[in-house]
Amino acid sequence: MGSHEIQTAMAPTKIDQGTIIILDIGKNASVPEEKNGQSFFEKAKECAGRIIERKIISQGKNLVGIILLGAKTTNNSLAELAPGTCRHIEILEELQYPTWSMIRKLPDKASKSKGNWFDALLVAAEHLKNGVPATKIAQKKIILMTNFQAPSEMEDSQVKQAMAGFQEEGFEVDVIGPDIYSEENNNSEIELARLFVEETKGATATFDYTMRYLLFHKKRAINAMPWNVDLSIGPNIKIPVSTYIRIKDEPVVKKWEKAIRNPVTNAASSSEGIKKEKVHINTEDQTTVGTDNVIKGYEYGQQVIPFSECDKSMLYDPGQKSLKVYGFTKASNITWQNLNGDGLAYVFGRKRDKKAQYAFRCLIECLCELELVGIVRRVYNNGNAPKMYALMPVIDTNNFVCLSMVGICYKDEIKNMAFPVTSIKKYGCNEEQVDCFKELIKAMDLTRAYEESEFDDTEAFPIAKMVSPSAQYVLDCIAYRAMNPGKPLPQPRDDIIMLFKIPPLIEKRSREVTDKLKKLFVLNKVEVKKRDKKKNHAMDIDDYQQNQPSTSNNDVTMDDLSKIELKMFKKPDNVQRIGTVNPINDFDILKKEGKILTDLASQMTEAIESMVYGNIDGNFSKALDAMMHFRNECLKNDPKLYNNWLKIFLLELADRKRSNIIDMIKEKKLNYILQSENSLSTIQSNTCDDSQLYDNDTVPTLTEVSISSEVNDLFDDM
Repeated sequence: MGSHEIQTAMAPTKIDQGTIIILDIGKNASVPEEKNGQSFFEKAKECAGRIIERKIISQGKNLVGIILLGAKTTNNSLAELAPGTCRHIEILEELQYPTWSMIRKLPDKASKSKGNWFDALLVAAEHLKNGVPATKIAQKKIILMTNFQAPSEMEDSQVKQAMAGFQEEGFEVDVIGPDIYSEENNNSEIELARLFVEETKGATATFDYTMRYLLFHKKRAINAMPWNVDLSIGPNIKIPVSTYIRIKDEPVVKKWEKAIRNPVTNAASSSEGIKKEKVHINTEDQTTVGTDNVIKGYEYGQQVIPFSECDKSMLYDPGQKSLKVYGFTKASNITWQNLNGDGLAYVFGRKRDKKAQYAFRCLIECLCELELVGIVRRVYNNGNAPKMYALMPVIDTNNFVCLSMVGICYKDEIKNMAFPVTSIKKYGCNEEQVDCFKELIKAMDLTRAYEESEFDDTEAFPIAKMVSPSAQYVLDCIAYRAMNPGKPLPQPRDDIIMLFKIPPLIEKRSREVTDKLKKLFVLNKVEVKKRDKKKNHAMDIDDYQQNQPSTSNNDVTMDDLSKIELKMFKKPDNVQRIGTVNPINDFDILKKEGKILTDLASQMTEAIESMVYGNIDGNFSKALDAMMHFRNECLKNDPKLYNNWLKIFLLELADRKRSNIIDMIKEKKLNYILQSENSLSTIQSNTCDDSQLYDNDTVPTLTEVSISSEVNDLFDDM
């Protein structure tokens, strides 16, 4: 048996479009067309850069190549096969995915040579055919930018042969620059270029028209991928359908490639990056915890609820991928307030399934006839959360039949707003005022925003045709940063700013009507009276001096401060309860009135806690002074009141993570009352012998006193 050699060929790479730009940089393109104007070369270079930029940002499967016509040197494959031909034609960039370096490599000025544009077409065609092996290019395009002032000098036989080859290979020739259909540009070269455009089904445009077309970046065209599912109506009816996304809110740029800038060369590196490492740290002892010992949790308020793997079995299971009809309701019940605006999808009968399409069309016609809307529950994929949608019939005049699927808001997401009644005599308008508003509506008609001589379409801001200004500015910034890495980002260009401006014709038409409205509706300015707030007298001398009536022409100096009597700040004697403004004074007044310490203790501690927890400026001196006063009173009478309260207070401070207050209490020596503090401790010990802190002469730590061992073990287990 003889040996057989098996060869496997790789499938060719599919490319949507292959474009070769022929840029004329010869002497014939270097002369400015108008006085102090741009030359043909400068316009062609700007247009070529804009085309490459748009192809880069669109991120499509496109290959781009650049050929220089009229270059100083000759560098192409046809010149190598037949020396002496195709001179002054250089392949600057071979067919490849477009990059920013292509724009940077475009020449800054024209040369003094001239090239044959017909030869450049042949070089481009040969490169499109054989330049990139193992690729299948769906659309082959050649963009020719020349003013045809350099003669081609080709014979008819050569032209016919080249034309047949172009048509056979499916090449498309586009001419950008001169108007080849203008009577002013009618010569043999223009006629030959026009023949190539027409026979290859190409296009032609001037630089002005092309640059207007390239004003805004274009999104890459992507074939919609269907979401195939069965539309279930009840237990027995299932219609195979396909859902396509019509509108979806997506980010301008989905994928960003981060690069590290080298500080020496000031260039970005694509082979280096930032290494990120995620670790779990125990905040108590600052040790690293392994991922095996970490339990995920959810933050509920200020508390973390652990959620282990065993808890996942208790989660709600939405089921498998499905689209189930829950019921039907009147179309009037589904208003725009009930829709969440999270995209729009179209639902069709399954492709190549005639029975499904027929049943689906019957469903749509029934919904239209009965003015109903379907409410469906959608589960996109196994394990995804279910969502509710409304299915609304769509029947176009062109026999376009489908269902539009829009998300429905839940009750929690809808805000009910009450508006005052306007159908009363107070808000009534006469006929003249109503007619003036009608005139204003007609004057601001966007369908007649421009004169017919200015634009082809007189409508301003047409629906589904406007580009997003924010998205365009983001893409502009990306393109500018790629070409100018060291410069600050520019302001939005005028073309983007124009999207925010009122069309001049509408502004002119509405100006007269607006002036008329101002005369018909006389507006009176309403002065809102502000409510007088209580004036809290300041406790500093400066404010006191400003509020004092002047008794003499001499100002009060700092030496006179001791003579000023602050009588206005004296608290009245009729105190009912201990407050937070002057708790010590209130405590003493109530004590003189005969209140016992047991009754005053709850009020005093409540005032101290309010001053601590509700503090804003971070000054706790008043609260600490009140604690000192309360401690001294308890030391003389009943230490148990202070110790029991302080125990609970320190626990609360620890739970709220107010360690700074605990440190202040220790610093001010406001800890528990001990027997050894004064000479009266022996006498007072008989009244509070059950207080362990008062009987012992040692100061226990906060953890040992306030938190039991069972609680500590519980937190250790968690």
